[in-house]
Amino acid sequence: MTEIERFENSNIFEKRKQDHVRIALDSRVQFELGTGLNRVDLIHEALPNFNFSEISLRRNLWGQQFEAPFFISSMTAGHPQSLAINTTLAKAAADKGWLMGVGSQRRELRDPRAVAEWTQIRKKFPQVRLAGNLGLAQIIITPVAQIQELVDGLQAVALFIHLNPLQECLQPEGTPQFRGGAEALARLVDGLSVPVIVKEVGCGFSQATLQRLDNMGLYAVDISGKGGTHWGRIEGYRSQEGSPLFEAAQTFKDWGVSTTESLINAQEALKKTKSWASGGVRSGLDAGKLIAMGAEMVGLAKPFLEAAVQDVQQDVQAGSSLATDSRSADSIFTGSLLTEKMSLLEHELKIAMFCTGCKDLQELATKRVWKWQT
Repeated sequence: MTEIERFENSNIFEKRKQDHVRIALDSRVQFELGTGLNRVDLIHEALPNFNFSEISLRRNLWGQQFEAPFFISSMTAGHPQSLAINTTLAKAAADKGWLMGVGSQRRELRDPRAVAEWTQIRKKFPQVRLAGNLGLAQIIITPVAQIQELVDGLQAVALFIHLNPLQECLQPEGTPQFRGGAEALARLVDGLSVPVIVKEVGCGFSQATLQRLDNMGLYAVDISGKGGTHWGRIEGYRSQEGSPLFEAAQTFKDWGVSTTESLINAQEALKKTKSWASGGVRSGLDAGKLIAMGAEMVGLAKPFLEAAVQDVQQDVQAGSSLATDSRSADSIFTGSLLTEKMSLLEHELKIAMFCTGCKDLQELATKRVWKWQT
């Protein structure tokens, strides 16, 4: 690849990532009918036999302790605004003891300079636990050794592989080449030094697909169901109104398996693999329902993106060096809106646990404290 080709491709990549952030905050890309969690009730316990202060949200993964069963879902990377957003997210994740998924590392596979974003963030927050992120189409054509280099460079504790067939079909620059994907996943699991987590990006999973994934040695599947941000809609709004891709996106704007149905599918299909859940999670009560239904970890994206963007804007308005250099990670981010949102989620989850008589996450997951609404 020549430097001109690299530069042109980088411009296209950056424009796509900037579009994603902008459009993800547009209410039109949210699935209006929700996750299905409105049909799930937690069973009230009027006489819990412990104090609220005794509740523990701690979760142990891979020999490490996380302070809550939440993770920041992968969102963005590789464009001029992403360093500011990811610095804010990483600071909050480090302060709160949460896991953070990074944005797509696809660009790093062909442009070594792209790793600078995460190098700066890692230097500033050495204690943050990060999970890498690549798409299935990339691991099919990339040697495991090269992916291991990405993991090592990030000092990742795990790697997300996202499956996004609808998004790739509707993305103008999409790569819907998935032939050999199952074999590539199996090679990756066998050869990588960290756990592999497969995730969707908002269209969920059928039981049949989950059964196939269960035999691959994955650590977990993040079911990422329909109910929140719909990436088919996002890609549609990147195309000109009336164009074929725009019209196709309108046709498929409600495509997918809901978060609730996907998690139920996972509980029935996954025997060797953990279930994680995301897709339209908006409260600690939502998280409580998902954990009660079997999810080990619960992820959110849009609420954190909104808060992080607002925090960055406030930081810039307050005269931060980011106002003149969006690629600097030297500024001190207060992260106030973001950390407040994260603290609220933790508090709401604790309320759900106290009011179901569950002192820890193990009890919440095993006491069968949920039911379908009648």
